[in-house]
Amino acid sequence: MEEKNRLEPGLLKTYRLLLWVLVGMSTIQAISVYIRMGFATLRVHPFWVFPFGNLFTLGLLYWPWFRKKTGKIFIPFLVVLTTINSFVTTYSTFLLRSNPDVTISILVEASQNVTIPFEMREFSLILASWQLIPLLFIPLIMVAWQYNFKGVLIYTVGSTVLDIIALLVILNVNESVIFMITIMGVLVTRVYTFQVVGFLITRMMAAQRQQQRELRHANQRLLGYAMTLEQLTTSRERNRLARELHDTLAHTLSGLAVQLGAVKALWQRDEDAAEDKLDEAIDATRSGLNETRRALQALRAEPLENMGLGLALEELARSAASRCGTDLTLEIGDIPDDIPMDVSQAFYRAAQEGLENVVRYSEAAHLSLLLTVIDGRLTLQIEDDGIGFDPGNIPSDAFGLRGIKERSELLGGNFMLESRQSQGTTLTFSAEVPGHD
Repeated sequence: MEEKNRLEPGLLKTYRLLLWVLVGMSTIQAISVYIRMGFATLRVHPFWVFPFGNLFTLGLLYWPWFRKKTGKIFIPFLVVLTTINSFVTTYSTFLLRSNPDVTISILVEASQNVTIPFEMREFSLILASWQLIPLLFIPLIMVAWQYNFKGVLIYTVGSTVLDIIALLVILNVNESVIFMITIMGVLVTRVYTFQVVGFLITRMMAAQRQQQRELRHANQRLLGYAMTLEQLTTSRERNRLARELHDTLAHTLSGLAVQLGAVKALWQRDEDAAEDKLDEAIDATRSGLNETRRALQALRAEPLENMGLGLALEELARSAASRCGTDLTLEIGDIPDDIPMDVSQAFYRAAQEGLENVVRYSEAAHLSLLLTVIDGRLTLQIEDDGIGFDPGNIPSDAFGLRGIKERSELLGGNFMLESRQSQGTTLTFSAEVPGHD
């Protein structure tokens, strides 16, 4: 019997419990023999014979040092010890009770005691053979639990051979044919019962081991999924931080650079205008600083909290038109106040990026911004009549446009950019608004 690298869960605990049951049974058996035979007729007290072997085996089960030293033979050793002890207890009882002068009283109907003379030796031996079956079930269960059906076969053959040897020692040559047939019937019944019970237990344990393997594999897959999700979440959060910093700090600095350039150009010609531009630059710097601080703290756009999406986009558009000197057309519909913050923020950042690109690159004379909700779909459209560009030739470092696309994907929305040389640019950003169908 080849043992696995580890004991099956619950095996030792169950073995200890069953051995405590054996200790109780053997103690009761010892008391019965003592009362029946009398202490004076016994050279060896039954308490020293019957419970001792089970208590010894039980002690080995509670001894960690013994388990560590025996290693792979720990369970086989205890199984053999329990089996031998069951044979010794059973057949010792038979030898103590086999007295031809004893009769058997049985209780029959009408509560009438009937005393039947009987060949006590043969009856006691048959009874002992039957009583041995439940005692051997305990080591059999342990073998089937820990090993496979091959182990059950080995144990069944071994215990049967041991029983035959014990019977050959005990039996007389002049035993009756009926008695021998009865004993053989008990042995065959035991073998058949052990095979059936062992087969059922090994099948159940095989199914349990398969479930445990599947569970371990599932846990490993879940661990892999969790690690992948953690990496993906980290990557998305980094991208989100990059978008937020681009939409706040980068825009503020780019706008500040344009205004300071205007201040430098006006300084020699018109100091008052230059001073006004410088004040605007200072205001933009303070606003950008506050916005950057808030982005780092909560990653939310302050105008959204103060004014809502519609007014915030209107202010963005007016500021952009003022900075690049273009005409502005605004069309902002009836925007619900309960739009989720993540949706509002995505639209705000998309508008901020689109308007900033108009200011920096378009050289447009006219700018329009459209924001509507139709059939539960929120749509933002920014259009200019500037110089345009080739959408298929966008630089790889265009983080702003990439950020708009990522935001649309996170919302499950759509992002479209249309542009032609000398014909302007149209940016469309749309997404479903939950609860506004």
